[in-house]
Amino acid sequence: MAKDNEKPAETTPVDPALQQIIAEASGAGPAGSGFGSDFPYPVRPISGVAKGYDSIAQADMRLGGSVDRPRQFYGGHLLVNEKGVVSRAPYDVTKEARVELFKLTDDVMRSNVINILHSRGFYGDRKPSRRAILGTGFDAEDIDAMESLLYTANSRGSTWEPLFAEITLMPSVAAVGGGRSVRVSSPEDLGTYLREESFRQLGRNLSRQELQQAILSIQNQQRQRAASNMDAPSLGVAAQETVAGVDPDRRAAMGIGRALEALFSGGG
Repeated sequence: MAKDNEKPAETTPVDPALQQIIAEASGAGPAGSGFGSDFPYPVRPISGVAKGYDSIAQADMRLGGSVDRPRQFYGGHLLVNEKGVVSRAPYDVTKEARVELFKLTDDVMRSNVINILHSRGFYGDRKPSRRAILGTGFDAEDIDAMESLLYTANSRGSTWEPLFAEITLMPSVAAVGGGRSVRVSSPEDLGTYLREESFRQLGRNLSRQELQQAILSIQNQQRQRAASNMDAPSLGVAAQETVAGVDPDRRAAMGIGRALEALFSGGG
């Protein structure tokens, strides 16, 4: 039996289960959930692979589509750019947020990015700094907003530019230039709760990818509830609910282990 990480020959028929995953991934909206349990990243249709990433991307690439119109799909950790090319490693968020902001040398583009991030809730309960608006620099609130965008991009498996294009189509949750804004918990605060809950439920640390996806999930829930004038759950409850869905099998095993431990200790 061929292993999941072996690339099938182009003449090999595509497995029906894989066809279903690809069909879901190629539709509008968010991508699928990967090529089965061994591929936890979103599945994205691609047009090619950038030089230098061929050997890394190869194991996570699959053929799909029809016989007369074959397509390539990628389900790995590398990021796909706006041209559909597997182009880079995931962002080192804390280091690259400032770098990406300073790449916005065009005044119109910088203003658009700042306003969209603010109006879509990435600034939380803060506003863009005066320096960002004037184009003279960036402050902590601007960097935090870009970090949130890069976290989201990593979890979606794309560079931030195509993700930003999607975000512009989302409804506003804060008025540009003022008005009601949405408070989104910082990745640092969420990470603290998620790590504690992971040890409690799973007996292990969350992987970097699991942590990023969990943070994004809670932040999105906070934005959606605020937009609907609903209270978001506390960070403790949100972390508990999110971690519960990360690794159900291990969570169940941990529960059985605790029950047996209690049984034997009680009978001593």
